Amino acid sequence: MNKDIEKGIKRLVIFFSICFFSIIGYLTYFNIFTADKIVTDPTNRRLAIYDNEYIRGSILDRNGKPIVTSKRNEKGTQDRTYTNGEAYAHVTGYSSYKYGKTGVELKYNDILQGRNFMYNVFGGMTKNIGDIITKKEKRGNDVCLTIDKATQERAYKAMGTDKGGVAAINPKTGEIIAMVSTPSFNPQNINENFDSLKNDERKPFINRAAQGYYPPGSVFKLVTTASFIENENQSLDRTFNCNGKLKIGNYTLIDQNNKSHGKINLKNAFKYSCNYTFGSIGMELGYDRLKDSAEKFMFNKDIPLNQDYDTINIKSGGISIGDKNDKAELAQNAIGQNKVAANPMTMALVTSAIANNGVMMKPYIVKEVKNPYGFKISETVPQELTESISRGTSDIIKDYMVETVKSGTGTNARIQGTTVAGKTGSAEDSSNNQSHSWFVAFAPAEDPQIAVAVIVENAGYGGGRAAEVARETIKAYLNK
Repeated sequence: MNKDIEKGIKRLVIFFSICFFSIIGYLTYFNIFTADKIVTDPTNRRLAIYDNEYIRGSILDRNGKPIVTSKRNEKGTQDRTYTNGEAYAHVTGYSSYKYGKTGVELKYNDILQGRNFMYNVFGGMTKNIGDIITKKEKRGNDVCLTIDKATQERAYKAMGTDKGGVAAINPKTGEIIAMVSTPSFNPQNINENFDSLKNDERKPFINRAAQGYYPPGSVFKLVTTASFIENENQSLDRTFNCNGKLKIGNYTLIDQNNKSHGKINLKNAFKYSCNYTFGSIGMELGYDRLKDSAEKFMFNKDIPLNQDYDTINIKSGGISIGDKNDKAELAQNAIGQNKVAANPMTMALVTSAIANNGVMMKPYIVKEVKNPYGFKISETVPQELTESISRGTSDIIKDYMVETVKSGTGTNARIQGTTVAGKTGSAEDSSNNQSHSWFVAFAPAEDPQIAVAVIVENAGYGGGRAAEVARETIKAYLNK
């Protein structure tokens, strides 16, 4: 009998031991692999109750001007206010109890809520003591963007009802000054309008500035020019005989309006965007050398951000070819058609590298984080990403770009009292017979403070609509 009792006790001990260690194992697994995902899941309703304990922090522009703010309402919950929300929707994202969070609202959620440990090590004690003394409500941290409010809103206004995108970068630091995508949406009304926005054929949720994938057309001639200068040991005074049409077997590359430029050197070919010249250069360079040059400008490569949180996902430009020996394809690639694609952000990076003596900086959109009492908790320090071209090459292209705006195809971007450097582009849209309007620029040319890239879908000539938007964006930032 005693033996039976001992066996029973042993079985119970083994059973409870298995249960105990199973629970310990599950809790360990949960804490290591699952807990963080559940806690940070933007659709977690229980999280919203916990978050309401703190007033959510503000999202501010580079000068501390409010873009998104929160305050307690009569119900005891919070009202989140998006000032001019459509202009910033693809930067700030939205914060919704029904549909979760996106953009800065998602990536900096813990920091805005004040529950990120690393960001409270410095500010936590100050905050708690301050709350006791002032009896103020607990607040999250504020996220200060690199975005300039005046520039962002002017760029958005300039785009009007057109589809497209604008990206503006400080070429010396990599700070994203403006990022606009149209059509947009209002984060303020996301709960009411989500389904209609999701089904809208204009696709307002797509960030065209950073996630678009368009043929860049003639703005890609920046890359082709850089490749020619750095790879071809020839005088820049070499001339090409443009008759308006470059015949390559059964294919004919045509200049805009079949215009014949006659005998023309590289500088004037750039200034007047001569397809004959650049198609010829593309065939001379060959695919490998042009691709290598493009990859130095981060085509075909992931573009890392200079910050802890991947706030925006920049789709890198791409270049490929069907047949390396197909001269028609080589010529088309050289003028930004065929199998070349980009978006305003990738072209703004190309432009910023040229403006910054050939050095591309890592882009970033969050300048700093502050606690509710104004103490700086973190700050992004500019970092170099890559050297795309030599300083000598960048100086040559800068000169070409200045001439383009001064008296070439980019005169619509001229600003009185400021030297603007730019390049036009008209890219064929395979879905219809209309071309996309592109323009890239930086200013002031002598001491660049801003580099801009604009695409306006199906707006035709790049020296028209896109140049106008770029001009207004630059003027806003330089207070012109």
